[in-house]
Amino acid sequence: MIFAQETSLAQPTLHLKTREIATDASHLVTGIDTPVPFRSGHLILQFSQRPSAETIAALQARGVAVLHGIPDNGLQVTLNRPASLDGLGAIYAARLDAADKISPIVIPGSFEKWNGYYLVEFHPDVDRGEARAMLLDLGVEIKENPDLAPSHLMIHVSNVRETSAVLSRIAAQDQTNYIFPASPDLIKGVPTRAYAAPLTTAGEVTQSIPTYGNGWDGPGLGAATVGYVFSQMTEQLPLSQTEATIQQAMAQWAQVVQVTWVQGTNPTAPQTVNIFYATYAHGDGYPFDGPGGILAHTFYPAPPNPEPIAGDMHFNDSESWHIGSDTDVFSVALHEFGHSLGLGHSDDPSDVMYPYYKMVTTLNSGDIAAVQTLYASGPAAPATMPPPPVTTPAPAPTPAPAPAPVPAPAPTPTPTPTPTPAPTPAPAPTPAPGGKDTTPPTLTIMSPGGSTVSTSAATLTFSGTASDNAGVAKITWTTNTGSSGTATGTITWSASIPLLVGSNTVTITATDASGNTAWRSVVVSRN
Repeated sequence: MIFAQETSLAQPTLHLKTREIATDASHLVTGIDTPVPFRSGHLILQFSQRPSAETIAALQARGVAVLHGIPDNGLQVTLNRPASLDGLGAIYAARLDAADKISPIVIPGSFEKWNGYYLVEFHPDVDRGEARAMLLDLGVEIKENPDLAPSHLMIHVSNVRETSAVLSRIAAQDQTNYIFPASPDLIKGVPTRAYAAPLTTAGEVTQSIPTYGNGWDGPGLGAATVGYVFSQMTEQLPLSQTEATIQQAMAQWAQVVQVTWVQGTNPTAPQTVNIFYATYAHGDGYPFDGPGGILAHTFYPAPPNPEPIAGDMHFNDSESWHIGSDTDVFSVALHEFGHSLGLGHSDDPSDVMYPYYKMVTTLNSGDIAAVQTLYASGPAAPATMPPPPVTTPAPAPTPAPAPAPVPAPAPTPTPTPTPTPAPTPAPAPTPAPGGKDTTPPTLTIMSPGGSTVSTSAATLTFSGTASDNAGVAKITWTTNTGSSGTATGTITWSASIPLLVGSNTVTITATDASGNTAWRSVVVSRN
């Protein structure tokens, strides 16, 4: 039983993968009786505004345990006795319908596609032994897999005609939170790793949440400029390769929505993703668990998270990191940037945002459709290092990030005229205190002539130009398939780059004498 009093608040909405629930804000919820005839019960509470830390603490003090956040302004909670909500601003309290616990991609007509294998996600406070016993009591076949997340069990429905009935019985249980398809790797027992759920200050977010918040662009489908800072990189790999690989992952998202990434120097600046590697406890309340556990975790944007932690991305440096194999930096970063943009975990095993790790080279159609519910579709300006002028792959003059004319220690002129700098979101670069040069080079890819190209050749020659106020030290290249090398020349440069069949993301990086860098990326499809 739920107790309420009238209010004049506007009608809010709860956002789930299955549907959007238009809740009734005409009454304040002042109390809850025992919700179900179990020793505990799980509910969604919704508030007139985003629940604060004080509200969460008050709930805990009244015997209501908070499990995680639900957009908008909601919390999933559990309680085992009547509780007062008086004075907390609660406007809605209800159990989830059983139908809201089954993935919308698990429907009649799709059962054969999933081969009868499904993951059952239980509420985080449900003991795994209790969850197992519940499934066995229902006569459900459990398939063991040591790589499953602590809150997941895999089941098998051998008779496709019984799928609806079996899943409905499981979903009707209070302990069940969500049901979605198991991936082919999990079914075959291929070793894999569970990704950590995206984070809010109210805790991890359940599989049933599609997106959280409006994204960095605010309400509606707009464009956003998002800063990023490399605070601490792993020593397991060359610094330049690690950073370039993570930037490749950023570029993938920027190719499908209007999000521009701009490198900065202040990790606590607003709308800035702080990227670092760490081990065990590292100051965010979510300690890593050593090797073989959590690969990385990421906080949603603001809101729901407050600055400066909004959007921040942390990699577990206890893991053995690689580029193009095993625990691949690109694959993990591509997944985590989805959370940093506001995406939850996908139910489709083909998507990058599926909650289990696999090697990937590009976004899937499901990932693109999901992120385009938050941002305007179509590529933004190419992701850049600071400051963020955009050059084009054609040999036309391009904006330069430093005031023109550019003084260079060598008398060799740049191959193309350098125009005056275009305005950028960041202040014009100036020498840092102590005289340190912070101006990045200007880099142009002249050939191939486009940001996406196709070829049947096993190698492709890249060439272009670069300039810098202190002189270009080197031009390097990397691919998402693990190849890397150094181009011939600096002011004018070229490199013959090997390609694998399929999609190849080639990143060219220019580094000046002070260590400043600029990069450009081209996606090459080899037939």
